[in-house]
Amino acid sequence: MNIKFLIKYNPAGLILLMVLLVGQLVWQASAQAFTARVTAEFTPDRNNPNNKIFTNTSPITGVCGNAHKDWCITNKVASIATGFTIGTPVKKGSGISDHGRGSMYFGLPGQREITVTSDTGETATLFLRITGFAFRYNYRGAPEDAPASGVRDLRGCREVYGNGNGSWSIFRIIARNDNGAGGSSSCAYEMLSDAEYDFMGADIIYELETPEPLNMKNGVYHGTSSYSMGGMGSDIDFGDGVTNITESVLDLNFTLTVNHMFALEFPPGSETAVLQPLGGWSQWTDYKKVPATLRKDQHFTISGSTNFSVNLNCEFPLPDGRCGISNGVSTVPLDVAVTLPGFLGRKGMGFMEAVDYPLLQSLTELPRFSPKDGAVFQRRSYLRFEVNGDPIKEMVTHPGSQYKGRVTVIFDADM
Repeated sequence: MNIKFLIKYNPAGLILLMVLLVGQLVWQASAQAFTARVTAEFTPDRNNPNNKIFTNTSPITGVCGNAHKDWCITNKVASIATGFTIGTPVKKGSGISDHGRGSMYFGLPGQREITVTSDTGETATLFLRITGFAFRYNYRGAPEDAPASGVRDLRGCREVYGNGNGSWSIFRIIARNDNGAGGSSSCAYEMLSDAEYDFMGADIIYELETPEPLNMKNGVYHGTSSYSMGGMGSDIDFGDGVTNITESVLDLNFTLTVNHMFALEFPPGSETAVLQPLGGWSQWTDYKKVPATLRKDQHFTISGSTNFSVNLNCEFPLPDGRCGISNGVSTVPLDVAVTLPGFLGRKGMGFMEAVDYPLLQSLTELPRFSPKDGAVFQRRSYLRFEVNGDPIKEMVTHPGSQYKGRVTVIFDADM
């Protein structure tokens, strides 16, 4: 029996939890948006095969690229500097002891659903949650003349990092109590003195949730989300008393890259399978006892991080989807199954361990397999070819003849 193995690759597959600071917003030219890039990549890693999330590959700049780097690493926060060197906005505090819009106030939008599209037209849905804010105010006058009020009593958020209560230079990282999963909300410290402060930093912290890479095909996916910035009614609302804002839109451009791998390795000679009784032919030759099974296991190794289907193409197709082998006079059914440790097989709505998973020739519904726990590397597997039961009784009535048939096993990966 000759066997062919065909591996097909489609051209086009965890939740990403990524916290980023889009920092140092730059207001440069009137009515122009500032664009920040967020990039992430999924590539299977032999040293971390259970990884199911994207890796943030955005440049580490801004607040996490300098003195706060260790804190950011410990808290899994990354930042992207966006300048903030020209046209610095000014915040004029109201000096009123409340949490109103004249205080250090930040209104933040609710969760957004974003569609990203690959170069081949595949789409996936992202959920973007702005979970907090980082900011720095500097008093516009001489440090020794700065009001002594400082900052106190944060509401709507919790403080996760700060530089004390000095009123000349105020730096804070705050996180929303609802983690950004709700609708729009606001965070505010009790007050800002009746004085002007340069708005030296404005960094959003957010989480990006994506589909598991197992459900995404290979490719580069692009998407954009735009946020208006400014006063009342803006997506990112700095409260009242902010002037010198020359850019009022922040565009976040997302690039997600999926690099799946799929490989099969068969030893030499695997293209031919000779079926034998499990205990050899002696029971037949010595006692004329018909074997219960004629079998051959073809071993191979598989590496993969994506879903794939397996189909058969039979030289002698049978009505029930099985392949046959024939001696030219009679044809008997051949059972083909695959065992893939580390994979789950599914057909229709059912799931099962890929152990002796039956394979048939089909033009419609194919069994599909998925890595059970992330990527699989060089896992020893096998294809089982066998004739069972009564068909063997038919075969032994034709002594001296050969039953043969070509079976092509097609592995079709979602890549």
